[in-house]
Parts: sequence; structure tokens; C-alpha cells
Amino acid sequence: MALLFLSCTSSVKPEQVNQIEGYWKIDYISHGSEKFYPRGAEKLLDFYEINEMEGIRKKVQPEFGNKFSVTEDFNNFKIIFEGDNCFIKFQTPWDQWTEKIILLTEEKLILEHQEKKYHYLKYSDQY
Repeated sequence: MALLFLSCTSSVKPEQVNQIEGYWKIDYISHGSEKFYPRGAEKLLDFYEINEMEGIRKKVQPEFGNKFSVTEDFNNFKIIFEGDNCFIKFQTPWDQWTEKIILLTEEKLILEHQEKKYHYLKYSDQY
């Protein structure tokens, strides 16, 4: 099983956690002073579904007509607040890991995992 922790700064409150629900597109990944942009025509999105402080994350691929190709695979998670930090614990049958929420708004999401920051934009079919 895999667990993922996401940590939020004090600006993320429990009532804001539902903003993670929906489709998110990776804009870029940063590591130190470097930025890496996704390449290729087939871009995957992360889909989050949340109920209270538990949910799932799935990889999906946008298709024509505002439809999505969805895999059967998903990662379960729990959101935990400790002090000023918010963590999402991901767990699969094979692994567990922690990610930190640096920023969460209706349009932007920044997650930190293993010294890399994943900068997401809320998906719109206009991208």
C-alpha cells in the first residue's frame, strides 16, 4: 500500500480542501532553479475526487467533445492537517508516499514531492 502526504501552508484551510476536486494539467515541474515543461501531444491530467477528507486521484486523457479516457487505476488518499501544514497521504497496494501542498486555489495547485514542485493549472478544454 502507498501513502502520500501533502503539506499546505497556513494559507490553506480545511474548508478550502474541496478546491482540489476536478481535473488538473501539469504546467511545469521545477527543481531548484530549473523548470521542465511536459512535451508530446498526449498530455495526461490528474483527476481528483474528494469526499470529506478522503478521495482518489486518477490519470485521465482528454478526448474530443469534452470526454475523457480513464484508466481503471487510481490512488486513494487522505488529507491530514498538522499545525499549519496539510498533508495528503496516498496509499496503493505497492507503495506509499507524501506530497506537500504549497498552493491551492480554484485555478492553481502546487505540490512538492522529493524536492520537485509540480505546478498545475485547473483544466479547461481551452488548453
